[in-house]
Amino acid sequence: MMRQKRRARRRAALGLLVVLPLVLLSVGCRLGKKLPFYQLEKSPEIVLTVEGIRYLGGGDVVRHPAYSSGLFWKFTGEIGDAIGVCGGKDPERGGGYDVCRIEGDAEQRFLYILPNHFVFGPYLTYFCVREDLQILPPSVETVGPASFVYQDEEDISAQVNDPAMIASLLEAFDGDSVGALAGENRVYGSLLLSHREYPFLQCELECCYLPEKGAAYCRNEGGEWVALPGEWGEIISS
Repeated sequence: MMRQKRRARRRAALGLLVVLPLVLLSVGCRLGKKLPFYQLEKSPEIVLTVEGIRYLGGGDVVRHPAYSSGLFWKFTGEIGDAIGVCGGKDPERGGGYDVCRIEGDAEQRFLYILPNHFVFGPYLTYFCVREDLQILPPSVETVGPASFVYQDEEDISAQVNDPAMIASLLEAFDGDSVGALAGENRVYGSLLLSHREYPFLQCELECCYLPEKGAAYCRNEGGEWVALPGEWGEIISS
């Protein structure tokens, strides 16, 4: 038994000696790789200029200036490789920030900015949208699909692509059919509304289902529970 343990330790040490140089080599390649330097302006607004194209930055939420509802698109996707650096006045020092692609955005209409070094203060990041790109608010035309996920779970339990059902959901959210959640048996979850063209943009609605009544609700902008049409109760309970 002792010999087997010693052999295992030797093999682990040998494996580390093989893997460690590869890790150091990959880190060295990243540090030695010179990425292009892009201009970043932070005042009066966040503006990133990449090869002559301007991107407007902010938080992870995309708000349409003419839309006052409580539903807004939020970036929930994956950040890809760095294509350049920005910030600071010295490109040779890395600029301070990496400019990264968004996974699933082949046409580079969105970019993500995040620090490329340790920071003592707030870890500031910026989700940037190309200036000439208009992101319309959640609607029947822009939502697809709507997915239901139970609380504390990751897998989607139901998905809806029917425009009529999505329209009824949005109408209920903006409506005034406020109800009280009467009953002890409650099932909570979320409805995730994905952007039809940019699936890494989503809206999330907090939902609740009352099995005793067969009724479903979602929270509106004011935090009140709004009754959903009957067909949504059937979807959530399935």
